[in-house]
Order: sequence, then C-alpha cells, then structure tokens
Amino acid sequence: MRVFYRLGRFDYRWRWALLAVWGLLVATGAFFAPRIGGELEGGGFDGAGTEAERVQDIMVEEFGVSPATLTVVFDGGGLDARSEEFRRAEREALEPLREMEEVRHVSTYASTGDPRFVSEDGGETYAVVAFDASIDRTQDLVEEVRRKVRSDRLETYVTGAPAVYQDIQVASNEDIRKAEKYAFPLAVLILIFAFGTVVAAGVPVLIGGASVLSTFAVLYFVAGSYDMSIFVLTISTMLGLGLGIDYALFAVSRFREELEDYPVEEAIPRTVATAGRSIFFSGMAVLIGLSGLMFFPFMFMRSIGAGGAIVVFVSVAAALTLLPAFLGVLGHRVNALSIRRHRGAPGTRFWSRSAELVMRRPVAVILAVGAVLGALLYPALHMKLAVPEASVLPRKYESRAGDDILKREFDYQALNPIQVVATLSHDPLSPAGLAGVKELGERLRATGEVRELTSVYTVGERAALQYARRVEEARERARARAERRVEEAVEEQLAGLRARLGFVPPGAEERIREEAQRRAEAELERRVPELPEGVTPERVTPEGVANFLSLPAARDSERLRQAVDSYVAGDRALIQVVGRDNPYSERAYAAVEEIRSVEPPQGTSFLVGGLSAGQRDFIASLYGKAPYVVGFVLGVTYLILLFTFRSVFIPLKAVVVNILSLTASFGAMVFVFQDGHLSGLLNFTPLGFVDATLPILMFCTIFGVSMDYEVFLLSRIREAYENGDSNTASVAKGLTSTAGIITSAAAIIIAVTGAFAFTGIVLIKAVGLGLAVAVFVDATIIRVLLVPATMRILGDWNWWPGGRRTTFHPDGGD
Repeated sequence: MRVFYRLGRFDYRWRWALLAVWGLLVATGAFFAPRIGGELEGGGFDGAGTEAERVQDIMVEEFGVSPATLTVVFDGGGLDARSEEFRRAEREALEPLREMEEVRHVSTYASTGDPRFVSEDGGETYAVVAFDASIDRTQDLVEEVRRKVRSDRLETYVTGAPAVYQDIQVASNEDIRKAEKYAFPLAVLILIFAFGTVVAAGVPVLIGGASVLSTFAVLYFVAGSYDMSIFVLTISTMLGLGLGIDYALFAVSRFREELEDYPVEEAIPRTVATAGRSIFFSGMAVLIGLSGLMFFPFMFMRSIGAGGAIVVFVSVAAALTLLPAFLGVLGHRVNALSIRRHRGAPGTRFWSRSAELVMRRPVAVILAVGAVLGALLYPALHMKLAVPEASVLPRKYESRAGDDILKREFDYQALNPIQVVATLSHDPLSPAGLAGVKELGERLRATGEVRELTSVYTVGERAALQYARRVEEARERARARAERRVEEAVEEQLAGLRARLGFVPPGAEERIREEAQRRAEAELERRVPELPEGVTPERVTPEGVANFLSLPAARDSERLRQAVDSYVAGDRALIQVVGRDNPYSERAYAAVEEIRSVEPPQGTSFLVGGLSAGQRDFIASLYGKAPYVVGFVLGVTYLILLFTFRSVFIPLKAVVVNILSLTASFGAMVFVFQDGHLSGLLNFTPLGFVDATLPILMFCTIFGVSMDYEVFLLSRIREAYENGDSNTASVAKGLTSTAGIITSAAAIIIAVTGAFAFTGIVLIKAVGLGLAVAVFVDATIIRVLLVPATMRILGDWNWWPGGRRTTFHPDGGD
C-alpha cells in the first residue's frame, strides 16, 4: 500500500523530531511507572447484574451488612484459643482496630459465643473486622490493619478479599521485576544469535523497552478515570516486551535486507511498506483478539482488553514511527559490532529441506499434525472451571497463609454460606411471615444439599425452646418447693389444732391441705410465667415464635434482638444455608442451582447469593457472552486478512490453524494447573481446576499473538507469488526466507512469556505458559508443517479471487 511507503518517507524526513517526541513519552513513562500500581485495582469480577450481585446489594443496603470485611486469623502456637491468656492477647491485638474510624465492628468468639470461631483442634481462632468502606478503600487500609494487629504472643494473619487484592498488587510488581530480569538477557542473546551484530540486536530490545514505558505513561492517565485491574500491569509488560521486540525484529531484519540494494533514505520507506505493513495488520489481529474482552461486563476482563489494546497500539506505533526514525539515524551502523560473519538466517537449509518434504507428502503431514494436536488437546477434555481467590498467590503471602488456615482448621463451608433472601407478603416476624420462612427452609432442606440452615425462624424457634425449657425447669423446681411448703404449712396448722383442741377435727386436715395448695398454686403462677400459646418444651409453632418474640424476656435480650435483626429487613427475611461441599467446587455450584429450582411458598419469592452463587453466576455470565466474543474475533480477523491478502481461503486457513494452536495451550493449561504436573518446577499449589477466566483470556490474547507469524509468513509467500513464482515455489521461498527470523521472534516471545510462568501469581503463570506453548506449537508444528501442507493442497486456489499481479512494488499499491 502506498500509504505505508509514504509513512516511511515521513519517518525518515522527520526522524529527529520523532525521536524527540518518543523520548518525551518514554521519559514520562519512566516517571509514572513506579506510581501506576497505586492507580490499579483488585477485584473487578462483578458488574453483570447477576442474581448473586443483587443479593449482595440487598445485604448491604437493607440488612446493614458491611461492604467489606477482613478476617484476622490468630494462631497461639499450642495455646488453647479458649484460655484466658489467649483471649487477653487477642483482645489487646484487636483493640487498635476498634479505634479506627472506618471499622464498624469486630466479631470474635468472645463477643458472639459462636463455637465456629474456634478451630477444630482449639489452637486457632479468627476475628471478622467489618468496615464502613468499600472494598477498594479497605484494600488501602490492609497494611495499616496488619501493623496494628500484630501480637507478641500470637501469630496473626490478615486475609479476606481486600487483603488478597492488596497482596496480588504487591506480587504483580514483584513478578514484573522477576520476569524482566530473565526475559531481557534471554531476548538479547537470541537477537545477537539471529542478527550476528550487537547493534542490530540491541535495537529491538530498546524498542520493546520504549513500548512498555510509553504504555505505562498512557495507562497511568487512563487508570485515573477508568477502572483498571492490577493484572493489566503484568499483561501489559508481557505483551509490550514480546510484541515490541518481535515487531522491531521483523523490521530490522527487512531493513538490513533493503540496505544491501538501496540507500538509507530509500531502505526506510521500503521497509515500512513491506515489514511495516505486515506489522500493522498483525497488530490489528492482536488488537481484535484483545478487544473481544471488552464484550464482558466485568472490570477485570474489560480493563485487560483496554490495557492490551493500548499496548498493541503503542507497540505498532513505535514499530511504524520510532523504529524507522531510529534506523534512519543509524543507517549502515545497524550492522556494527559484528560477532560473526553474515551467512543468512540460521537454519535456512533445514527449513528449505523441510518445505520440500512437506510439499511431497502434504496429506500425510496434515494427518500426522492432526494426531499430535489431538494428543495435546486431550487433557482439555476434562477441564473443570472455578474462580480461585487467595489460592492464586504463593504461600508466602499473608492473605494466602491465613486463608489456608481457615480452609484447613475451620468449617470453611460455614464461613461462606449460601445466602437466600426471601421477600414475603407478610411481616417476617408475624405468624404468617414466620410460617412462610419455615416452609421455605423445609423445602430447601428437602433438596439434600443443605447441611445446616439458619433463619429468623430457626433463631426464634431455638430461643423459644430454650425459654420454654427454662420455664419448665423453673416450674418443676418451684412446684417441688411449693409441695414442701404445703406439707410444712399443713403440719404446722395441724400441730396448732392439737395444741389448742387436743385433737384434729374430722375433715380439718383436708381443708387445710386444700387451702395451702391453693395458695401455693397462686404463688407458683405469680413467680413462674405461663408459656405463650404455641410454645412447649418439645415443640414451637410459627405462632409460638411470634408470641415468644413479643415477650419482654425476648425483647430485653440484646443478643437475641441482634440475631433476629440480622435476619430481617422490612418484608425480607434472610436464610443462611451451609452446603455440604467446598464453596469453590463444581458440586457447590450445582447445589446453588438445586436451591434456585425450589418452588417457593405462595406469596413468597427469593434470590440466592453468597460465595458459591457469585462464582457460579460469574462463570455463567462469562461463558454466556463467550460465543459472541469468539464470533467477533474470528469474523473480524477473517475480514482483516481478507482485505490484506485479497483471498477467501488464506484467511479461512489462517483462522482454522490458529484455533488448532490454541488447543495445545488449553491442553497444557489443564495438564499443568488442574492436574498439577510440573507444580514443583513452577512452584505453585495445584488448584484441581482451571481459573474460569483463563480460557477466554488465553483465546483473546493468544489468537492475535500467534497470528503474527502467520501474517509475516503469508506476506512473504504472497510477495513471491506476485513476483511470478508458482504456488509451490512461493510457499517454499516464503518459508525459507522467514524461517530464521520467525524462529527468533518465536523464541523471544517464548522467553518473555515463559519467564512469567515462573512468577508468583497462578493466573499470570498460566497466561505466560499458555502463550509460550501456543507460540512454540505455532512456530514449529503449525508453520513448518501444517501451513505449507494446506497451501500445497489448495494450490492457486489459495489466492482466489485476487489472483496474482505481475510485479510486486513496495511503494505501489499492493
């Protein structure tokens, strides 16, 4: 296209001005890079308006539940959590938190009497710190809470969602530094091997670094007005380094070729017209893939899509402006500091022979590749999806360590109950309302998924039964005392009669006894209250619960009043359900569906929320939109490639083989992170499932990145074809001419993304490993075998309906 040739001429003419502009942008990025982490946020998994989200809103707005909580886990190192020494140390550690302005209340075993606050072995306990602040604001307070809650006697661990997000932010910064430490040296070594000169090798590294720093500058200002996930920082670094270096590698390689036949002022526009044009359309493919994430309503996904789009835009802009300007200044000095004699791209003879072999046996090659890809895909057939939290972090982080203790030592299901919010047609504390709550609870139990259930009815019923038994016990004691007093009174009066009369008149004893018993019964009724209607020591009816809650004994009990108030708000009643399975498991998600399928009593409706419901809804919402995302990415990519190559079949083949390369990364993801293989080498705890966001993140990221090599390879094949070579010769020429440079580019992507597989956060590990595997498969099996084989079978149909042109002109409209 002539526009790219003109852009190259512009780059050369204004090279110094362009370098100055980019220098300013890089300097700005270097200034803001250390500050960008503070602008990014954790979480971002809500916003779809799901049922679980509506329940959470109702809990906060109507039931007065705190918007955010932290859990402080205390380990006494062998000291009994119920002992006075332990409780005193716990009280002293928590006292500074109670004085914090943002803290609403602190719940402990001492304040609630709830045995679930103490571990099964009695050696640990925890406190729930509720905040009058959002999760984001609470996240900012995590380090302050950790400083204040430390104890000389107890080990303390601050965990909970805000603490996890804070630790992820710290871990992300550490991961970037760790990955860069290994990725840059490896990239430099690969580039030196590919180019044979230090200067040529250094240019892509400089461009990649400039792309990342410039991206940071843009992200800093975008994050100030648009919510961005903390994971954007790591993904941006990964893609910025990989794409920035790769694009520069292709351009520098082409520039050196053009320098052999043209002066610098002509080599620059010809490089932009050829390699630059390929970079532009490759960037479009990556941009399309990442923009698919914008379809999702979750900030986490949208921000990665937006951040990734910024990275790609900056990387392509750098490759089309900064790099040509820099090469225009360097000129022939790009070949300076040679470390080996230039003998063409490494491995050219190997790629040439492999191309000839594939051309002779295309069908056999396709079948063999299909078998290999099928084997790589096989582990993905038993993929399980879930949404982890603290488990994505290494064990060294406090929030992960505290969460592990809660899972290991406490009833984790009870800590994360399913929340059922019922809307009633009667006052929840009226007999009819309580009957509705009771009936709904019985229907929930009938599902078989409920281990324990708590509601205003069960709280009132339990309290009424306890009250009835206390009254009955008091009545029995009072009756025994009354009987003794009756006997004493009878004996006293009989003795008086004998003293006065010398005898007891007939019938006097019966009359005296009847009177004494009458007075005793009246005293008993006065001292021991009657049980309200519907309440007995053995059974309580909904009417009985309502009658009991109206008694002074119930109204005057602050603990009972608080318990009842926590389960009632207006015409709504809360039912807390403890399931039988780990709240992160697929069985727990199935339990949520079973509970939601319950038919409510007449005049009653209900919503289901809580941890398991929230995760189930997140996954359902995520994969409900996934088909639209896949359709958008595939469709628009096809159209872009159709426009690029003016062929119907080339884009179709490119999309299909790209999907095949994804199968390898999905299989590797399950094999490693779900099944736990290589967990020792990569230093993580196997999850037993795959993070639900990973398949979509990897599709949107990998699809575009792996398309890069397809575009560069096809561009050279098309160039040869339009210069008059046959289809078979064009494929062989394109493969051999790009083999070394694409191999080097793939090696760089593998080095950069593979370095992130050794970082701390499991999600980043998985994306890094998935990209590395996909690129490796694409640059070897797909590009070396499958692409040439399919193009050999299609023949000239590859280029239908565009056909060939007689001569290829980089500066002429191709």
